[in-house]
Parts: sequence; C-alpha cells; structure tokens
Amino acid sequence: MGWLEEGIEPEWVPAAAAVADVLAREPVDLVSSPLTRALQTAAPLAARLSRQPIVDDRFGELRVGHWEGFSEDEIAERWTEQWQRWRSQPQALEMEGRETLADLHARVAGALEELFAELVDGRAAVVFTHDAVAWALGTGPEVYRHVEVANCSITTVGVVAGVRRLLRTNEKSHLDGLGLDP
Repeated sequence: MGWLEEGIEPEWVPAAAAVADVLAREPVDLVSSPLTRALQTAAPLAARLSRQPIVDDRFGELRVGHWEGFSEDEIAERWTEQWQRWRSQPQALEMEGRETLADLHARVAGALEELFAELVDGRAAVVFTHDAVAWALGTGPEVYRHVEVANCSITTVGVVAGVRRLLRTNEKSHLDGLGLDP
C-alpha cells in the first residue's frame, strides 16, 4: 500500500498493452505517476508513440504514512479504529503523517488545472496513476469509493464548451479475453 516501488504483476503486462492499443489511436500527451507500477503500465503506449511520459509526483498514490508497506489485513489488525473509519468514512480519516482525502484532492486538482491549461486543442492527456488519484478526478473527497476504478481501466475527463466533463469512466472492455479480474 502506498508509495512502495512495486512493479506490475506479470499477468497484467498484456492489460497495459491493451490500454496502449486503445489510446494509441487517440491524439494524446502522456503523463505518469513516478511510481514504478504506473510507469510500467505507461511503457507500451510510450513505446508506440516513441516518447516518454512526463512524470508528475502530484499524480502519485495517496500518501498513507504509517500504513506504508502493510497489507490491508495488517492495517486492520494494528490500527483497528482508523481502519474502520477508512472503510466507512474515508473522507473523515485523519492520522499524523497520512495524507487526507481533502489533501489528495487539492494535490490532484492543482495538477489537473495545469494539465488542462497546457493541452493543445484536439489533444487529450493520458495520466497513468492510481485508484485513489483517479477517484479524485474532478470530484471531492466525499465521492471516494463510490466510483469503481479497476486496474488498467480508462477514465476520460475532457473539456466540453469550457466545462470539465467526465466522458468515460472505468472503461475496461479492452481487457475482455485477458482472463484478469480487474
């Protein structure tokens, strides 16, 4: 959990290639979290487009503080009360050294504002990031866990008539037939 330098599981490499199959047909700019698993997922698309993603720490995973490196079961056992709050009211959880969902939302919102401001007309930005960050795309912390975000799914936020709109969310048809449970 958190900012550990874990790569993607080998069985998910075909899923990253499937994402590239979909997005290589679109005029896109590449942005990625600095974490290895996001960069490895971005690699097939970067190779097809012959360019590396722009790495932006603000699209990195939620900073979980003392929970870093523990499994969910271990966290539930060691921090029972806080874990129960995280599972029931995640937007209300505050722990020393741990990023709140409000802080995460502010971090991602700032990055998105810059990203949208820099986009050239007719292009989209592809951000390889993490589920906690994807939940923050254009929403508030109270929406966390109320929107499904599968591994290697595609969520698109665009600007239509000057207004940011969620155009597709948790799209995963490109993963059909890969034998994965996103």
